[in-house]
Amino acid sequence: MSNFGNLFLAGITSGAIYAVFAACLSIWFRVANVLNLAVGDFAMIGAIGTAELAQDARLPLWLAILIPLVASGLIAWVFDWVVLHPALDRGRGHSGIVSVFFYTFALSFILEGAARIVFGTDVHAAPALWPGNALSFGSLHIERAGILVLGLAVVIGGLAAGYLYYTMAGKAATASGESVVGSRVVGINTHQLRRQIFVTTAVIAALFGVVESPLTGFTFSSGPTISLIGVVAAGFAGFRRPGRAVVAGLLIGLAESFLGGYLSTSYNEILLYAVLAVLIMIRPGVLGIATAH
Repeated sequence: MSNFGNLFLAGITSGAIYAVFAACLSIWFRVANVLNLAVGDFAMIGAIGTAELAQDARLPLWLAILIPLVASGLIAWVFDWVVLHPALDRGRGHSGIVSVFFYTFALSFILEGAARIVFGTDVHAAPALWPGNALSFGSLHIERAGILVLGLAVVIGGLAAGYLYYTMAGKAATASGESVVGSRVVGINTHQLRRQIFVTTAVIAALFGVVESPLTGFTFSSGPTISLIGVVAAGFAGFRRPGRAVVAGLLIGLAESFLGGYLSTSYNEILLYAVLAVLIMIRPGVLGIATAH
């Protein structure tokens, strides 16, 4: 029983990591119909930037956290202003799915390359926000950072779902994703909504990188892997339901943990994606996308 319990705690912790990035992807896709493939790179900026400023520059922890968060928001704002606004709002770029997909993919490469130049190739971890040994409950053990990760995932998923379903701004954002032209006709500023949510999700990702990094560590190349994990979890929410994306992320983390604990730690990721592929083939409706009959 203790082995099951520890595997459950490990799985729910890693699942929370998947969940937050899936929620960030889902809420922005719901507004802009674009996958933010740079979401993991914003987490990398938050984690490594905080580590460098707190440990090397010896800044107070609150300031070491604040600076990367502001930098992430500023990068997202500039990127929207320089790339997304001209391409999507002024018709100066192609709006096909391949072109739009490439925009944030290119941003990911740029941030990764810049991080390698600035931070090098070492593994970095921000100082723990809740320092101390793992908490023990009998034979069960969980890292303090894991509790923060799980709590942040639940809060972000709940706030995102509440924003979309129960606020006028959220309903306007949903309408923007369904029809940009129709939304503009009724007076919704689709560009402003998209920019606000893009900046907000970039800052959330950076903050989560700070909270998560004591568990996993970050290098300059950690971003794309994190973004891919978020895409997988968001896919099981139809890319548009942040609350469901959080649940999907948690379940994927649990599946990965149990597969590694009871079958093989060497092949748990391969087994996980094989199981997910079979599940999609058998029941494609789990992706949250209506299928044609």
